[in-house]
Amino acid sequence: MNVHEPAAWTALRDAGLVQGAAPAAALEAPWYVRLMLGVAGWIAALFLLGFVAAGMAWLIESEWACVVGGLLGSGAAWLLLRKLGHNEFAAQFALAVSFAGQALFAYGVFSLFQGSPDSPAVWLVLGLQQAALVVLMPNATHRLWSGFAAAAAVTLALRAGGGAFLAPGLLLGAAAWAWLNEFRWPRFGPVLRPAAFGVVVALVLLELAAGTLRPATGFDVDPAGRRLYGQLLSGAVLLGVVWVLLRRAGATLPGRAAAVGLAGTAAMVLVSLEAPGIAAGLCILLLGFAHGNRALAGLGGAALLLYAGGYYYELELTLLAKSQVLAATGGVLLALRWLALRLLHLSVLRFRPWPGGRP
Repeated sequence: MNVHEPAAWTALRDAGLVQGAAPAAALEAPWYVRLMLGVAGWIAALFLLGFVAAGMAWLIESEWACVVGGLLGSGAAWLLLRKLGHNEFAAQFALAVSFAGQALFAYGVFSLFQGSPDSPAVWLVLGLQQAALVVLMPNATHRLWSGFAAAAAVTLALRAGGGAFLAPGLLLGAAAWAWLNEFRWPRFGPVLRPAAFGVVVALVLLELAAGTLRPATGFDVDPAGRRLYGQLLSGAVLLGVVWVLLRRAGATLPGRAAAVGLAGTAAMVLVSLEAPGIAAGLCILLLGFAHGNRALAGLGGAALLLYAGGYYYELELTLLAKSQVLAATGGVLLALRWLALRLLHLSVLRFRPWPGGRP
């Protein structure tokens, strides 16, 4: 039990964010234990699918039977998590049942569409299924996975429809909206936070697969040469996040703080247009720092380093030219920091992470 919980609850109640007495402390497994359970659930799902394939071959041979069986598996997993979610073994078994049900459902949908991965309808159906599971499944690990799977399905649907260049910006916009509204609806926090983490992980892996790891993965989100528009969309999301955070800090246009902050962000967006993923990494890092979320900030920082390193090795320049580019970029960033401290007097700004300007 957290000994600081009564004081924290009192502070929240005084700020008008909560009402009533402090709830009883609930014991919850650490995140790394839940992650381990998710991996174990996948392994158990493979064995369960093997059992179904060996003992119930008639189910695999019928497309609609797979779809119905998959939905029944998800329903059974929901019931287990609803009734026995506090039991770690029951939660692990429920994850295995759900993953097996999702695999059966996906197999049935692909069979109904003649197994074509180039049909946007297939991925839209799977994305809608995962979005529904985000809302229905009362389990953080499952919601994180479903958020990741829904984001991946939307990306593949856009790719099949020729709009894959929009995927990074759309995913970044969805994740930014979820994190910016993290405290607006406290009741939906257990749903929004894991799903938003899943979308962010999908975004990071998408940028890596289509950028640094593209020679190995063969995944290209921009076969038609329109990736610049996607980068502009990600930059627009970053600008929107900066504007919201500036407003919460009390800065308004035409004030100096808002003008310099937005102008500096726009300059960074324009400079990074040729480096895919930089705007997304900055946005994730900024959201994590603004909300005091170390896991999100760490993920954004790691993604930013990976994107910058990948772009460095993709440049067809000599080592001397690359070193000069890095030195010039570092000098510009240091100059921007000096100007920000001189012009904005950031020490007088107070950041308020809650909507409505509440401290």
